[in-house]
Amino acid sequence: MTASPTPTVGDRRDPVSTWVDAVVERARTRFPLCAVVVGIPGSGRSALLNVVHERLRELDVAVSVGMPTGGDMDGTTLVLADDLHTWPGDLIARMATMIDAGTLGLIATTEPRETDSAIRLVLDLARRSGAVLELGTMSTADVLVQAARAGLTLTPATASLIRRRCGGARNVVTAALRAIREEAAAAAPGETVDELVIVERVARDRHHRLLRGLDPTTLSVLALASLRAPLDPESLAETLDVPYETAVEALDRARGSGLLHGADVFVSAAADPLRAVVGNRRLAQLRRTSIAVRLRASELTVDDALHAAESGIEDPRLVDTLLAGAADATAARAVVLLRAADRLEPGRDDVRLLMAQRALASGDVDGAGEVADLRLESAHPTEKGIEHWVGIAALVAAHRGLGSLAADLYRWLGPDNLAAESLSAVTALVGVGDREGAAAVAAVESAHPPVGARALRSRAVRGLLASVCADHEDGDDAVGLVVRGLTSAVPSGRDPAIGRTLHAATALALNSGDLDAARALRKAVGDCAAGAQLDVEIALTGGDLDMATRLLPDDEPAGAVDRLRTHAVHLGLARRNGDSSALAALWTGAPALLAATEMDLYLLRPLAEFWQAAARLDQTASIDRHVAAADRLLESLGNPVTWAAPWHFAGVQAAVIARDAELATERRRLLQGVAGRNAHASGLVAAARTWMALTFEPAGSVDDAQVAAAVATLRLRGLTWEASRLAGLAALRTDDPGSSADLLETARSVEADRRRPRPIDGLLTEREAEVARELLQGFTYREIGARLFISAKTVEHHVSRIRRRMDAGSRSELMAALRAAGYS
Repeated sequence: MTASPTPTVGDRRDPVSTWVDAVVERARTRFPLCAVVVGIPGSGRSALLNVVHERLRELDVAVSVGMPTGGDMDGTTLVLADDLHTWPGDLIARMATMIDAGTLGLIATTEPRETDSAIRLVLDLARRSGAVLELGTMSTADVLVQAARAGLTLTPATASLIRRRCGGARNVVTAALRAIREEAAAAAPGETVDELVIVERVARDRHHRLLRGLDPTTLSVLALASLRAPLDPESLAETLDVPYETAVEALDRARGSGLLHGADVFVSAAADPLRAVVGNRRLAQLRRTSIAVRLRASELTVDDALHAAESGIEDPRLVDTLLAGAADATAARAVVLLRAADRLEPGRDDVRLLMAQRALASGDVDGAGEVADLRLESAHPTEKGIEHWVGIAALVAAHRGLGSLAADLYRWLGPDNLAAESLSAVTALVGVGDREGAAAVAAVESAHPPVGARALRSRAVRGLLASVCADHEDGDDAVGLVVRGLTSAVPSGRDPAIGRTLHAATALALNSGDLDAARALRKAVGDCAAGAQLDVEIALTGGDLDMATRLLPDDEPAGAVDRLRTHAVHLGLARRNGDSSALAALWTGAPALLAATEMDLYLLRPLAEFWQAAARLDQTASIDRHVAAADRLLESLGNPVTWAAPWHFAGVQAAVIARDAELATERRRLLQGVAGRNAHASGLVAAARTWMALTFEPAGSVDDAQVAAAVATLRLRGLTWEASRLAGLAALRTDDPGSSADLLETARSVEADRRRPRPIDGLLTEREAEVARELLQGFTYREIGARLFISAKTVEHHVSRIRRRMDAGSRSELMAALRAAGYS
């Protein structure tokens, strides 16, 4: 018979009461009896035995508390034995023989024992007649019921915390609830008591008393469990220097104490009392000894290596194990493993390189930069592997908004020494307008056989170079080359260098008006901060303001460039939503962000957002020098159409917003000079001309056909917000009611198009979509984590982000939104 601990004996529906009644009836009728209550300390088993004893006394049933002497045995003796697990094994075995022969009855309590042969023998006898009662630990519902009986009202969350801190032991929970009630009664009017502080105190005292009563070997087993050391008998025997049988018995006692749950997981609430009883010196000794035992084993795990390093153990295998573990770990864990490896072998190049790479991936730009600077201080361009260090330093510079420094680093290294860093080098050099330097890198790359990853990398290199080429035929295929190269060659977005290159490639795709290419590139980034940033920018460019708002990061980005890009999105949303007060508030931080960041090709779109926001606020003078720097960069490259056309069109928009006809004319002239070499960009000239006419010329100077053509051009380039705005402006300027109605309908059509739900892949990342599907199948966070090989905490973060993206308040709203989006 197995039962949850239940409160009060006497409730006929209670399995505990049923057991008591059955045992008492058998004892009264002299029926052969062997009954055992099994429970951890504090489960109430001794109190239950006292209840049985009292009931038998009321019925005048003679009992012996403890084993009588041989002379007192009359063949009908009924023995009450509390804590049978503490009795000598030979005595228990003799009792079992007498019970089996019908000359002795027994009602006993014991802690759980799996390997004690004498206890198991008695339990087998009790099970024959179904008289074993197992008192399990309390559930949260049990705690709520017990609290209600004590006159307390608890939330389920508080009840769950009380259960965990008390280890589910009934007596401890009861004591904690009693203490809460007493302190609440003694509190002054209006004074509140901290329930959890009270529970912590009661549980700590209980655990301390329990641990003080354990033998040294059992305490050592529990200490090893708290250190997450292996608890198999062989390891325990070697670590504690005891015989195998002794280790088995000690492990059995440790499990029976109630301080090991599930797969021998130590109850965390007892950690401080354990440290107080065992002592820090003994804990440290056990940790070192356990690790030494594991190191002698045939296999060495990453955790073993980390614990060994933290304990000051030196072993030639440790660094390699830590290095291998860091390669597959999350960025934060990798940094921990690599720091441990560096302490073991200070200055090892491969360890520090991976440390810098993973630090950068985790957002620790300064930490990565410090390590890279130290390594490159006395380096030579021809050193083996030095290109990887240059790549780290260049990425740090790029994060800090120093694109020219990143390019200088690759120039110092030289095109012949770049190896696998060629794509990153071309990305940096193209960004600052060094077409010749990028071409030199590409030439060295093309001298090698076009196979494997190099062939795909070469496509992306050619695409980036084509984007800054004045020849429109090469420029037209730039996006296609980059997309085909990167989406085929990039396995994940974990490498920060990939994030930088994909940001550049996505900027190229957005400047070309190819939102599909931008989404394909974003998908290649994977589930990381860089991908989240691209989601926002793609949504804003495509006119999906609601989605862009939901996707905005909660925390401020670490790097100067990412801060600039995020601020540009905020400005763009405020301007498009017509929120002048928000725009003015955001502008206070804009000049400082621009001053801290060098302009490059990949930041032209964010700069355009700053430009147009400044025009709205009549603040263009404060950013004129940044606009001029962008103009000089484009002019140095011959105004390549891919980058220059959208930039000059943005200039026309800024001039129109500022009502500056002269500036608008100048920007349109520059746009026309660029677009004349490219048919795809020529539509922007017509759109700019139409926008200017609607702003600066009398009503009726633009016919409906011109407006329709301009709207179609903007929609084709993914600029749906601009298309809707232009159609609405034209409707307001016409005197013909019919034309006005048609134009308003066009504006509504464009508006509806940009508000249409995006395809599933554009809504959630791949990982979020996986989590969503698991969630809809009813799995818990822990189960989803196990199925997707991630932690339950990570699942919780994903669900929080999904909820924000789906704009769902409650769980039911989230589930409904996911089903409606097609994730079921």
